[in-house]
Amino acid sequence: MTGSFAKLLIAGLLGLAACTSPEELEREAGVEDDGTATDATAGEGAGAGDAATAREISEETDLYAFSFSYPETLGAIPALRDRLDEQANREEADLQRAARDASKEAREEGFPYNRYMVTIEWKLAGQTDNWLSLIENGATYFGGAHGNYGLSSVLWHSGAQRLLEPINLFESQTALGEALGDRFCVALDAQRMARRGGEVDAADEIFGRCPALEELELVLLSNGEKFDRLMLYAAPYVAGPYAEGDYEVELSIDDAIREAVKPRYREDFVS
Repeated sequence: MTGSFAKLLIAGLLGLAACTSPEELEREAGVEDDGTATDATAGEGAGAGDAATAREISEETDLYAFSFSYPETLGAIPALRDRLDEQANREEADLQRAARDASKEAREEGFPYNRYMVTIEWKLAGQTDNWLSLIENGATYFGGAHGNYGLSSVLWHSGAQRLLEPINLFESQTALGEALGDRFCVALDAQRMARRGGEVDAADEIFGRCPALEELELVLLSNGEKFDRLMLYAAPYVAGPYAEGDYEVELSIDDAIREAVKPRYREDFVS
């Protein structure tokens, strides 16, 4: 599922193992103490000759279709741009290999080959003095009745020039879940009822229940200076059948949510 792409960017491009703890991630990012960086660190890797550059790749062959893009805002950061470019190269190479193997198998087995597809689009969701909140929209098709799509989110620390998952700014996933209370579930059910034209069937253990926080993607949104909202994203099949599509629930940062933030990061959230 494409929602995992951004996590692969952390694990693959930065060499962070899957078992790395949040605390180790923070140390890697250089933000363990107070979430700030010296002027020297903030400017590291950004030379005077670096130009702000957007990128848009679009490749189509008989075997596959691949697209990858990011805006100038992200391309203006050399260290981040390098990681995104490396991801683009890796994703296309992986897609090419998979498509070649699938096409060969189709010929050998005597059935039609449907062209594989991967689309990845990076966007800026919000920023503070210390962080850029990044969203990666992705879509894939690897044969079958239909493709799949979703989004994933990571944070870029502007001073340390490192990536971190949004949940690592909070005391724990449990703490954030308790701070949310039933706000997410109530808002989600309102969207479900609008799409379904009636009540949500609580007895439906698949699409009637409220998804757990670990099943959702957390995105931090800002007013340009502080994180003032968060968005919880449910990919297709998480909160409803594929035909209903995905769900996005946006909630304002209140006192309870802010209390769930680790103290050293609270200055990045509205009070």
